[in-house]
Amino acid sequence: MEKIDTVVIGGGAVGLAIANAIAEKGKDIFLFEKNPYLGDEQSGRNSGVIHAGLYYKEYPLKKRLCVDGNRMLYAFCEKNGVSFSKTGKFIVTVNAEEDRMIDCYIDNARDAGAPGVRRVSPADVRAKEPNVNVYSALISPSTGIVDAADYISCLGREARAKGVEVMTSTKVTGITSGGAGFIIELEEGGGKSGGAVRREEFTAETIINSAGLCSDEIANMINPENAYKIIPVRGEYYCFDSSSRSELAMNGTNVYPVQKEYFIDGVRHLAIGIHLTPVFDIAPDGRKVIGKKILVGPTSLPVREKNDFEKGRLGPEHFYEGVKGFFPGIKPEDLKIDYAGNRAKLETGGDFIIERDKKYSGAVNLVGIESPGLTASLAIAEFVKNLIAV
Repeated sequence: MEKIDTVVIGGGAVGLAIANAIAEKGKDIFLFEKNPYLGDEQSGRNSGVIHAGLYYKEYPLKKRLCVDGNRMLYAFCEKNGVSFSKTGKFIVTVNAEEDRMIDCYIDNARDAGAPGVRRVSPADVRAKEPNVNVYSALISPSTGIVDAADYISCLGREARAKGVEVMTSTKVTGITSGGAGFIIELEEGGGKSGGAVRREEFTAETIINSAGLCSDEIANMINPENAYKIIPVRGEYYCFDSSSRSELAMNGTNVYPVQKEYFIDGVRHLAIGIHLTPVFDIAPDGRKVIGKKILVGPTSLPVREKNDFEKGRLGPEHFYEGVKGFFPGIKPEDLKIDYAGNRAKLETGGDFIIERDKKYSGAVNLVGIESPGLTASLAIAEFVKNLIAV
C-alpha cells in the first residue's frame, strides 16, 4: 500500500489553492477530485464575482478571508495572466425601506477593511449604467469578476508544476482513521468519465477535506462523530444580450439588490439576491474582454440531491421579477436559460468551518465553504497552511 504525506480531497478553487500553498520539495501531495474536470461543481457554477467583503460582519472567518482573498486574487490574476476585471459593484435599493440596508453595508465594509465603499446618488448610477433605476445605492470599487475557468486551469497547472499529483475521476469511498494516519479507499474511473472502475488504497499522514458539497460526508468518513450537514442550495441563472435592445444596454458594472432572506428547516439564511453580472467574451484578437452577455441570478433554492442542477428549473418570470424593480427595461422574453450550480450551505448557517478534526488531529475539515469561497480561496489556502504547520 502506497504511503504519502498529504491528501487534499476536492479539486475546486479552494482545494487547488491549498495544494499549491502546501506543496514542498520532497513531500508527496496528492489531490483527489471525483469529477473528470477540476472545478466542475461550486467553483465553475457561480457568478465569478470577486467580492469585497460587505456581507460578513457577523462571520469573522468569511470577513477576514474575503478581504484578504480579494487582494490576493487580483495579484494572482495579474501575475499569471488570468482574465479578470475590476468592474466595481452597485448595491441598489428601490424604496426607503431597503435604503436602510445601505448604511449597514457601509458599516460592514468599514469594519472589514473593504476600501472605497460609499453612498452614491441615483444620478451617479445612471452616469455609469443609464438603464439602472434606483432609489439609492452604494458603490464597491474593489468588487470585480474573474474568469473562473481560467483561474481553475491556472491553479491546476501550478499545482502539477510544483509536483502535486492531481487525480481527476478519483472518488474517495472510505477512510479508516487511526493513530498512525489514515487509510484512504478510492475508486478511479467510472462515473461521468466512463470506463472501468479501479479500486486502490493509500495511507496518508494528513488529510485536508475541501470537498465542497460532499465535505460533510468526507468529515463523517474521517470521524463518524462529526455532525456537519450540508444542504445543497441551487443557484440558477438566466442571461440576456445587452446589445439586443437599447433598454438592455449595460456598461460592465455588477448591479446587486439588497440581500433577501430565505429559510431552510426554520433556519434563517440571507441570499445576495438576483443580480446582473457581466461575462467575459473573446475579442477578435483573442483577448478576453467583457462582452454583451449579462448573467441574471442566482436563485437560492434548497434541493435534495447535491448533483441536481436541472430538475424543475424555474422559468424566466422568476428572474424578471427579481430585477425589474431596478432594471425596468427588461422583459421575460429577453431572458434565456443558462447554467445552474449548487452551493454548500451549512444546515445551521453561519461562518466557514476550517478546523482540525476533534478526534484525529491529522485531518483538517473545511465545511460550508460557499460564497465568498472563490474570492477567498488563496487566503483560505494560507490559513490552512498555517493551521497544519502548528
